[in-house]
Amino acid sequence: MSGDTEQGRQQEARDFLDLLRAQTQAEQGISERPGTGAAVRDLTERLLRDSFNAEQGNDPRVRALVEQEAARNLRNRDDVFDEMFAGMQDHIERTAKDRIRGDGLDFAAMRPLISHLRTGQLNAVSLRVPGHHGAHLVLVEDQMPLFASKLSKAVAWALPYGPAATEGLIDIQWNLAAAVERIETVPEVVERFTDIVVAYAVSGRIGDAGHHLLPPGPFNLAGMLRDGLEYFVIGHEYAHIVSGHLNSAVRRKGVLPVEEAEVLVHSWGQEFDADLIGMVLSLNAGIEHDNRDLWVGFLGISLFFDALNVMDRAVALLQTGDERTRQLGSHPPSDLRKQRLRAVLPQMADADRVRMTLELADIQGQIIRELWARTRPALRELHRRGVPTARTWRTIPKETGDPGPGPAA
Repeated sequence: MSGDTEQGRQQEARDFLDLLRAQTQAEQGISERPGTGAAVRDLTERLLRDSFNAEQGNDPRVRALVEQEAARNLRNRDDVFDEMFAGMQDHIERTAKDRIRGDGLDFAAMRPLISHLRTGQLNAVSLRVPGHHGAHLVLVEDQMPLFASKLSKAVAWALPYGPAATEGLIDIQWNLAAAVERIETVPEVVERFTDIVVAYAVSGRIGDAGHHLLPPGPFNLAGMLRDGLEYFVIGHEYAHIVSGHLNSAVRRKGVLPVEEAEVLVHSWGQEFDADLIGMVLSLNAGIEHDNRDLWVGFLGISLFFDALNVMDRAVALLQTGDERTRQLGSHPPSDLRKQRLRAVLPQMADADRVRMTLELADIQGQIIRELWARTRPALRELHRRGVPTARTWRTIPKETGDPGPGPAA
């Protein structure tokens, strides 16, 4: 019977997800399925532009092969998402079972369906699924995995690296002064970061940013940062579940483009609690199942908050001319969330490892601030010219205190 119930929960969640996607596409004026028509043509042109020279791009045989690959990639995107999220869910659940002791914690019954939707905000949103099985759905922003990947590469590219990186080793020079010098003297570093942020803010599609190749060393670092970020997103949502927040969170309409969809909006206290538990789950899942060190996972967590802060500012700047006025969805200030996690990190490892981890996180955070400072003028110019943000972004006035249960603007 429990297996039937679990199957019923998952089916209800998938049916509700299909409904949300259909309604979201209608509301946003998307008429084609991802694997057909204009979407395939757009991806084909981007792959040809990013990966081939002009002569190769004009070869009909090359174009035909690239178009086939584009169609296959778009058709299989849901499978890739599902496989990635399911694997991380399994690791998080195993970690939670080992580390969270509580009577009546039935992880099979708690397991949500984690998938993707164009939500217009970077932090994942949770929903109760209509039905009699008590299912839940966690929606990650449709573009978040690709954004995390590209942003991780931009940060890794800003760090100086030595010759060992050409052999696939990570010979990264974690030196702030050297990184700032690289940012100032290698224009491509800022160009990559700016391209990513502007493309995402203006079009809502991170695929509109260029494709950037990295040497093996920075490429490997970028992959680990991305994984740490994504583990934290999943761990944070599981923390809400195991803490019972889904039973007490405020239901709020208007968060998603589908007006009748009720999203669970958590208080700042619940968000802070979920950050802490999510950090413990995500760091240990990375250590125990992916053999990743503590510093890698924590840098991924820090990168998530920095990414949220950058896109809050970028979208607000384009919309209003002031980067401090609006934010993407309801959430406590990113810097405050990071400070709280830094304060408890010493409880998770010895002093030397924690000291090294926080030093690296400081360098990474400053690098992102340097890159943002050099990206800001491009967005100000776009605002001056009247270039709008993508219609998919959903912002609210900047929150300076816990908004409580009232409706969002």
